[in-house]
Amino acid sequence: MNSMVAFIAALTVSVPALAQEVYVSDPAHTYAFFEVGHLGISWIRGRFNDVDAKITLNRTSKQGSIEAVVKMSSVDTAHEARDKHVRSSDYLDVDKFPTMTFKSSTFKFDGDRLVAADGDLTLMGVTRPVTLDIPFFRCTQHPSNKRDMCGADGRATIKRSDFGLKRGANIPMHDEVKIAIQIEAYRQ
Repeated sequence: MNSMVAFIAALTVSVPALAQEVYVSDPAHTYAFFEVGHLGISWIRGRFNDVDAKITLNRTSKQGSIEAVVKMSSVDTAHEARDKHVRSSDYLDVDKFPTMTFKSSTFKFDGDRLVAADGDLTLMGVTRPVTLDIPFFRCTQHPSNKRDMCGADGRATIKRSDFGLKRGANIPMHDEVKIAIQIEAYRQ
């Protein structure tokens, strides 16, 4: 019996563990942004200031996931009255739908560079598949605190109407919304 335990222990030690890394967002450097056309003459841009994100990455197998939770009440368009209206049931209805989430199912690489994440976006209680293009992804050591960290910039374009956001159709407000998420995350 002892030889069997020793054999299993030897196998466990000799097989390298999967190189899975987990990174959790730094709230001071992680935001979600949006941009939507207004009246056909300008753009309304804003951000969500409260975003939690986690990146799980295995560089060897080129697999991983991104999970982001955006607190909808943190919307900030630099105009307090508009922000209050956007939080209301006319638009985001943050009391009924307090979060927007993105959960990736697969990563896409170009060589060793992460370039996209396929997943599901849930907004206003509606879940749709979305590909998050990742034009920038880099991991390094923070120059001051010497902790390992990764940074990502993910982008997608969605249709408001696909998620039940139909207000604004009677005024020329674009259906397409550009969204982006900027993540800085520390290795756990």
